[in-house]
Amino acid sequence: MRRRLRPARLMPGLVLTVVLAPGTPAHAQITPAQSAPAETTPTQSASAQSTSAHAASAQTAFAAYGAPAQVAQAAPPAPIKRPVYLVHGVQWDGGTDCETSWQNAKGALRRQNFRGPLITWGYYRDDRRCSVTYQGDVDTGIMELGRRLAWEIYTRHSRHGRPVGLLGHSMGGLIAAAALVGVHKYGGRTRTWPPYLRVTDVVTLSTPFQGVTCAAARLQCHDLRAGSPFLRWLASYQNPQGRGGTDWTLIGAYDDTQVVPRSALGTAARHKIVYLRGQRVTHTNVRYFAKGARWKFRYSHQWGKQVHQTAKGAAPLRAAALALRGRAQ
Repeated sequence: MRRRLRPARLMPGLVLTVVLAPGTPAHAQITPAQSAPAETTPTQSASAQSTSAHAASAQTAFAAYGAPAQVAQAAPPAPIKRPVYLVHGVQWDGGTDCETSWQNAKGALRRQNFRGPLITWGYYRDDRRCSVTYQGDVDTGIMELGRRLAWEIYTRHSRHGRPVGLLGHSMGGLIAAAALVGVHKYGGRTRTWPPYLRVTDVVTLSTPFQGVTCAAARLQCHDLRAGSPFLRWLASYQNPQGRGGTDWTLIGAYDDTQVVPRSALGTAARHKIVYLRGQRVTHTNVRYFAKGARWKFRYSHQWGKQVHQTAKGAAPLRAAALALRGRAQ
């Protein structure tokens, strides 16, 4: 028999009603992490309603969180041929080795039978071993990087009818969001932005939707600060949708001291995951952990209306891969 508890603040950015599985101790569900911040529940945008079927299949994929043994015995997932773009975070020294940054993520995606191109998109002129590199620097605004990414996706894929997935770490998630927000606001009205994008899924890893503390005298640092004009512009259209619908998954962690969960989960999304303390899921490590089935986190697939907790969850990159293949399940 299920037991329903009164609303409790369990995940940053969410006011949630908890449903306990039979035999689950109540305190395991309703005890918030120490000093966890809270804010008002995001509301579902009207444009996101078109993704309901997609979200249902994503939720089926997320069954792995609570039942890894059953998933291990299941048939291999169907192959997915659509491309996935991987967008790294800010680098104040001006360069990232894309292969090193995304090696584990690529492995997690291949294990989930992604057979299409895994495209590492760099945006610093000193980026190394990236599939595609835009010649920017730390004074290139995040909105401009989003515009460049939007044109990359449109030119190579969207205009040919090919959908893509997006996986962004830290500021890379803001670049992905900026691409979709910019197309929504300006696409078809100006030649500066492409007319539309086909993006089925976006997953963000420790992305600062509510900003971070940043003191560098650089434009990207200014954009990243809480309350910046860029973040206000981005927040004006939450859960941005591509043509055909886009399903969003946000991943954060209480051990991340750079982008706290309130910021990492601080925008509207159907799926939200926060890893509990003591597992070393830091701002850097979140893009390296790809294996194991004993990870502890809280998650919601219901826009914050319902939350669950598991001690048998997937590693961050496996969770990201499961989310990215939601439509294909």
